Amino acid sequence: MLRPVRRLAVLLPLALAFTPAAVAAPPTVTVNATPTAGQAPLAVTLGASGDAASYHWDLGDGTTADGASVQHVYATGLWTATVTATAPDGETATAQVQVRAETVTLAARSPATYGRIAVFTGSLRPAAANVPVTLSAGGRSLGRGTTGPGGGFRIRARAGAPGEVVAHAGDAASQPFQLAVRPAVTVGFAGDASLYGRLHAVVRIVPASAGTLTVTVSRSGSVVKTVSGRAPDVALDTRVPGSVVVTARARPAAGWEPARMSANTTIAYPQLAEGAGGSVVSVLAHRLAALGYLAPSGGAGFDGELLDAVYAFQKVQGLERTGTVTTAFWPRLDHPLRPHARYAQPADHIEVDIARQVLFVVRGGRVTTIVPVSTAGIAGHYTPRGRFAIYRKVTGFDPSPLGTLYDPMYFTGGYAIHGNPSVPPYPASHGCVRVPMWIAPILYASNDYGETVYVY
Repeated sequence: MLRPVRRLAVLLPLALAFTPAAVAAPPTVTVNATPTAGQAPLAVTLGASGDAASYHWDLGDGTTADGASVQHVYATGLWTATVTATAPDGETATAQVQVRAETVTLAARSPATYGRIAVFTGSLRPAAANVPVTLSAGGRSLGRGTTGPGGGFRIRARAGAPGEVVAHAGDAASQPFQLAVRPAVTVGFAGDASLYGRLHAVVRIVPASAGTLTVTVSRSGSVVKTVSGRAPDVALDTRVPGSVVVTARARPAAGWEPARMSANTTIAYPQLAEGAGGSVVSVLAHRLAALGYLAPSGGAGFDGELLDAVYAFQKVQGLERTGTVTTAFWPRLDHPLRPHARYAQPADHIEVDIARQVLFVVRGGRVTTIVPVSTAGIAGHYTPRGRFAIYRKVTGFDPSPLGTLYDPMYFTGGYAIHGNPSVPPYPASHGCVRVPMWIAPILYASNDYGETVYVY
């Protein structure tokens, strides 16, 4: 009976040896960061919670810390903070949180010009694409854009008053960029830039509060006029042809930058023909009259009477007889050839120059009046040459074998100085000395019987 009892005592310890022992569980841990994103340097509070006995932090930027709650300041970058939680029995668990510390840079070419487009460039770090960017100055929006793949941005905005500009991107803003601004200075021209035209320089500073202007007018490198003010009226001298340079310099108000602008125009010789108008035509008539050419004084424009004076001038000066005032006409008007009487006696007389097709009224031995004429130009006819005297005068129209003559002054036979509707710039008469109809009464009234007439 004793042998079975001993076998049971041996088996019981074997059965107890196969019961498994209890296994320790890792601790639970959760982590948070406040804030998770913002302007660098970014102060962040990191917190861990759970049933761990201790917490150790790898802050992601090469530094560490211990404790359930730690504070850390992050420089610019995208950082991952890792906490390791350790249970009382030594078991561990980890958790992570990401922190984004952002920096925005901003720059622009400075100074900018008021009202013109300025280009602002910058970047968001750490780089992120498609992040909205807003430019602002003085509480108002200047422009908007988005970041590119590398975090950079480029925004075009119209420059206003000088001051600080800030770029906002993501959760960060740039340091204020001090934009220097110069006022917009404009120089233009209004009026007629031709010789003797009425021409002004139009000069402006925008905004008007940005300062005042000093305007200089130069010719051939020399200053000929200086005017100052906010919007000065600068009348330009058009009596001399050539290039005119107008330079406006801004004397800036406080906070603004200096500015300068120049523009030039050319006072050109105008080309005038019958039918033209304007002040330059009146000047032309006045200058011809001052040289002794019979010219109208009523300012009616370039009419037939002024055309007669132009023809006479072209004949005496040896210019092409076009009746058009060209670029070759004006310089000769400035420096004209002065005709002289061929004959000294008597002191008062008339000379008809067939070669140049002009008539000179000589008084006191000097040529005082010059008019165009047309002498014999029809085949078989001639104008007699020599010294003659007025022996007959007829008021109004006088029929003759050579045609109907107006206010004729006969100087030999049937030949007379008389008015005719057609006085071309070349010989065209039957032999008489034709003068324009409007000139005939003037000569008739100023030359009496017996007046000497030289024809050559």
